[in-house]
This record gives sequence, C-alpha cells and structure tokens, in this order.
Amino acid sequence: MMNGHPPCPHPPTLHFPPLLPGSDIPRGALLFQSDDLEHARTRIGRIYRPYRFTAGERRTMPVTMFKLDGNGMALTWFAYGTDISIQPEICGNFALVLTTLAGHSEARSGRVEQVGGTGSTVLVASNARSAFRYSADNVQLGVRIDAGRIADIWRSIAGREPPAELPVPAPFDAPRRDRWLASVQLVRQLLDPDTPAALRAMQLPRAEEILLMSLVGEQLTDALPAEGGIASACVRRAVAFIEEHAERPLTLTDIAAASHCSVRTLHRAFRQWRDVSVMRHLKDVRLRRVRMALHDPDETASITEIATRWGFAHLGQFATDYRKAFNERPSDTRAKR
Repeated sequence: MMNGHPPCPHPPTLHFPPLLPGSDIPRGALLFQSDDLEHARTRIGRIYRPYRFTAGERRTMPVTMFKLDGNGMALTWFAYGTDISIQPEICGNFALVLTTLAGHSEARSGRVEQVGGTGSTVLVASNARSAFRYSADNVQLGVRIDAGRIADIWRSIAGREPPAELPVPAPFDAPRRDRWLASVQLVRQLLDPDTPAALRAMQLPRAEEILLMSLVGEQLTDALPAEGGIASACVRRAVAFIEEHAERPLTLTDIAAASHCSVRTLHRAFRQWRDVSVMRHLKDVRLRRVRMALHDPDETASITEIATRWGFAHLGQFATDYRKAFNERPSDTRAKR
C-alpha cells in the first residue's frame, strides 16, 4: 500500500520533451504518488502553501511528485493527472518559479498573467494572490527558494538591504528562461542521489549561487552603484584567500567577503589585473593543485578521484583544460613521477 492506496506496479514516469539535455528526473527523488487528491493537497501544501482546488473527473495518472532538496531551496516535478484549478495561499516567505514541461498551463499571480505550453516559465508573486490551472497531461517543474537566501545574496552583492518585493514577479522571455533552466539543470545534476558526495560538496554552493544570481540579476544590475579604480588590496586579499582555501566549496560571494569588497568591485579588479574572472582564477589554482597531486609519488588516488576531489565534475572538460594549461595530458604528468 502507498499513502493508503494500492501501489502502482512500476515506479511512475513523467513523460515530457526535455528542455535541456539530460533533464530526466532522478528515480530516487520520488516523494509520493497517490490517487487521492486530498492526500496530494496535504503533501504538496507542506512544500509550498495550502491550497483550494477544483478538479475534473478524468484521470490520466496518479498525482506524482518528485523532490530534490538543496540549501534553502528545493527542485520539484509534479503532475496532477487531471484537469485542475488551484488557488494557493500567498507564498510569503519564499520565491517560486514554475516551468511547464508538458501540457497546458494558466498562471495568474499578482499583476502577472501567463498562458502557455512547454517552456512557459513564470516567477510567482510572493506577496499577492495567485491562481493556476493545469491540463490533465501537464507536468510542472517548480523551484522553491527561501526568501532568506535571496536576501543574503542581495546583501552580499549590493551591500545593502533588499527591496520589499524581491524578486519581482514576471513571466520569463525565451533567453531568460534558457539561462534559468541551465542554472536549474546544474543544481539538479549535483543534487542527484547518484552524484559523488565529494563532488556535490565542492560544487553545489557555487551552482546554487549561480541559480540565485540568474533569478535576481536584472534587479541587482539596476541597484548597483558605479565603482571605479583598481582595488589592488582587494585582489591581494582574494588571491591569498583562494590559495589558502582552494580545497573548499568556494562561491563568488565567499571570496568577495574575505576580500572586504563587493562582488562587482572584485570582478572589475580581477579583469584589470589579469583579464580573467575570479572563478577562472580559482579554477586555475585548482588545476595546479591537481598537477601537484599527480606529481606526488605517494599519491595513490586515481586521476578521476583527484580531479573530483578538486571539484572537476566533467572529466572530458577537465582533460581539455588541463592540457591547455600544461601542454600535456594528466596521464603524461602522472607518468613522470
């Protein structure tokens, strides 16, 4: 029995054309499946907000929900398997971005209205009433982000308290949607239960930071004051911090905080210093650490294990970057020890 109902003979599958390569849903992320819409309301309401609903009688599949938890955020995939209208309580303490992966959706949130099919993406208002309608074949991708995480990244980059309405609710145009889904996909890959724990620990904080920036980036750009001059002290502190802590899962905001400057000042200073980004410099440092390990005659870990330890998830790209940096393959370096 599952949730008081006969179990499905096979694990559920949500069918939809992927918007990004490899955007399948990890099987281990299944939260529940149920033929009981009231039970589904209770479970989904715990993750988002309690809601009222009216539903059609025709059912195409059980209500199904998958969920992956991050740090102050969660990725969910859900399908009701019937025509349904939903009126949730006001979000209040979190931001919610919904993307239609299959079927038809209608969303009304504050002053925003969006009607569409596959790819339709909307940022739900956190302080206004919303209403949604989904077709029986609809599949939704939901990204829930705690308001505290959004406020933290705003403070770290803008250097002041965030505005009352952050982020501003809006439908996404195609370029913004594609950028958003690319950042969601990166987080999804790292939250996958099959992802090595060491790799997740190293890369997830930065991936979540990228996702947050993609959500509030336009508002941040408008809010940042103009800053000039080469902040040489800022660069020196950043370089020293990276050298000392390169093995940690560093984010851009971590490095800026340690450098006692804003993210914007740090980025500009690095461009003027070496014409590289801060995170590219961190990557170069980590490549050198891999090279040192490959030279070490006492190092017993494999090349893959060493690369993963230093945060390189895609081994093909790692090999390309390594060869470009040192004019030899990782295996060539290891053979010299």
